Amino acid sequence: MNGLLHLASYICRSDGPDIPSQARNLVNLALVDFIASAFAGSTEPISRFVMNQVSENLGADSATIIGCELLVKPMDAAFVNGTMGHALDFDDSNMVLGGHPSVVLFPGILALGQSKGSSGKEILDAYVVGFEVMMSIARAINFEHYEKGWHPTSTIGTFGSVAAASKLLGLDKTRSSHAIGLTASMVSGIKANFGTMAKPLQVGEASRRGVLCALLAADGCTSSLEALEGKQGFLNVYNGLGYYRMKELFALGDGFEILRSGIKFKKYPCCGSTHAPIDAAIGLKKHNGIVISEIAEVQVVMNPRRRAHVDRSIVTNELEAKFSVQYTVAAALIDGSIDLSHFTSQSIHRSDIQNLMRLIVLVDQNSFLDLSQGCEILIKTLSSGHLSISLDDSQWRGSESYPSYMENKFNDCLKHKVEQENIGKIFNSILNIESYDNVNLFLRSLGRNSVSQKKEKLK
Repeated sequence: MNGLLHLASYICRSDGPDIPSQARNLVNLALVDFIASAFAGSTEPISRFVMNQVSENLGADSATIIGCELLVKPMDAAFVNGTMGHALDFDDSNMVLGGHPSVVLFPGILALGQSKGSSGKEILDAYVVGFEVMMSIARAINFEHYEKGWHPTSTIGTFGSVAAASKLLGLDKTRSSHAIGLTASMVSGIKANFGTMAKPLQVGEASRRGVLCALLAADGCTSSLEALEGKQGFLNVYNGLGYYRMKELFALGDGFEILRSGIKFKKYPCCGSTHAPIDAAIGLKKHNGIVISEIAEVQVVMNPRRRAHVDRSIVTNELEAKFSVQYTVAAALIDGSIDLSHFTSQSIHRSDIQNLMRLIVLVDQNSFLDLSQGCEILIKTLSSGHLSISLDDSQWRGSESYPSYMENKFNDCLKHKVEQENIGKIFNSILNIESYDNVNLFLRSLGRNSVSQKKEKLK
């Protein structure tokens, strides 16, 4: 049996994987996080742009666009919600993927689930199947794939999206294998577009393409069984011979990756590689009473793998700021916090932040191996004093699997889109999704609860 057929067999197991309650609970929290991120991202310019592109399909009213009472085709909903969910880079992540699992899985699952009238349990189970397939491919090709410049959320994530959609559609082994083969022709996304609107766009398109390939396969569209590991298949074309490990692919089904590497929830609305430095800066601010005018230099020592895409000494817009250690550390040292308000045009042009950014120097620490998010901050003062703080992965607060800040994050993300009295109701309804026999009314409520006009015009 080849690897593609092994993935298909996992997807269409009649009994389904015996999913532990701990995994479903984690997926439920991931849904809270995704919906929060999508609501917050719905006001971003890129969200308006993609909504404009689906405006001609509003008559096909089977799937909800989050935060807006517009109903569209499932593929369009997956595209828009996936883009919105990643617009602020506030969504969850996974270190094996080197990317963001939920934002590429949930948009398609929710859209198809709503159109099919799926149960809450079916939604959660489809997520787990998509997650496990996605991570098995990630283990097989990372981090060579990541370092070549591919954007794993978009490339590998498309396979997760099609696996989840195939599970939800109830595809058999043959049609699931064709869905995967079709997906191998659809993957795309490059890291060069980090810090621009193209990054969330890549994610929305990955979720849409997963739904598209599953629907095409359900209709009888075919592909090659060699599309994954053949001489000119995905693994060889995207990674190259000798740069992937088939044994990792065949390990799919041996326990649950979702319980091994888990899901990391973001405390700050910016690239995950900035989070440990932000925590360190906030810690220094809180415990040392830093006087900003006394700072002569700030050294941020970090993993060179992480430094590569967050070393931005100059930021000119909000998206670039999300991928700048210099900006986020400067803001954290000055304000003692980082939240959505720091990624506005007004904030990034603050003279105090811009001035401090010029004093921040990034230094590689090669002892931080693999994807370590550990860091050290050293502050030299004009009086020749020194302050320092070091965080290893075990100390990094952003690695919490069940963060205590989730409810506050949810409120912060929804407060400009939803009436205050309804935010708690939505939060609790998401936590109870497993009890729903049909998710349609729940998902429609994510549009009806918006404070914007009932029939919001696209501008």
